[in-house]
Amino acid sequence: MASLPVPVQTVAAGRLRAMNAWRDLYQVADLIEVCFARSMEGESALYAREMRRAARAPAWLRLLEGVSSAPLHGFVWEEDGKIVGNVSVIPFYYRRRRIFLIANVAVHPQYRRRGIARALTTHAMKQARRQGADELWLNVREDNPQAVRLYADLGFWEHSRRTQWRPDLSFLPSFPSVVQVVPRRPEHWPQQRAWLQHLHPPELAWYRNWDLNHLAPGLFHRLRLFLSDVSVQQWSALKDGTLQAVLAWTSSGLGHDMLWLALRSDSALDAVTGLLIHARSVLGRRTLLLEQPAGVAEEALRMAGFVPHRTLIWMQAAGA
Repeated sequence: MASLPVPVQTVAAGRLRAMNAWRDLYQVADLIEVCFARSMEGESALYAREMRRAARAPAWLRLLEGVSSAPLHGFVWEEDGKIVGNVSVIPFYYRRRRIFLIANVAVHPQYRRRGIARALTTHAMKQARRQGADELWLNVREDNPQAVRLYADLGFWEHSRRTQWRPDLSFLPSFPSVVQVVPRRPEHWPQQRAWLQHLHPPELAWYRNWDLNHLAPGLFHRLRLFLSDVSVQQWSALKDGTLQAVLAWTSSGLGHDMLWLALRSDSALDAVTGLLIHARSVLGRRTLLLEQPAGVAEEALRMAGFVPHRTLIWMQAAGA
């Protein structure tokens, strides 16, 4: 990925400049850990680890495309001889669209309420548009109304809200006896795929870094998963002989084990709960993560011993 050229810009007592992947990664990782301490077990922790790993790599290696999954491009705010603000700019290509994700907007607590986040985000938006962005996206925690207002002021509008759930490892409910859970059958795949496409709409598929068709039955898909070092288990929940929901577990060793819950709006609550409890009993004390549109299957998830981790507001702005 080509770097984003930008001249050094001095504003007030600090300066805004392009992040230098050769020398800034450790400081940016430190800043992200300070600013996102509440959720460091999630994506921010992965970014910080990847930044530190990339910083230890030889300089020539960091120049190669794909050396790291860390966001190596963006801008920093430098003041008092240290980096106190950061924004990452991450490009995606999806269905002939050039999409830029603005991420890791972070300002050290001692330097907040001075317009640094606004300056960093505004500059990142301008540079993304100069790079030919068709769309600009970001996500922000639902419980951060100040940031939501800032992004709305900058031209972003809310697209959707998505809640991430995790199991309470201290609590495993009993399995409802009226539910039948079986290994996912090939004939369940068309319905499962349709439900998943509804719950994970195509306009947000670019950021998932996962093709739902990997869950399809057949030797070809199993071989592709084997070559990609991805583990998959899938189960179906039946009630009175009718398919109610399908759950897939995927693990690649790159962060959280993911659960993909496919269900319809009128699926039987106890069937969904039983399916989730069965998966938890099989998978043990793994660090599972399940993402759904906010408000979907919440009662079933809670009854299965899951708790909401966070709700993210996905916001979109026009590109060039």
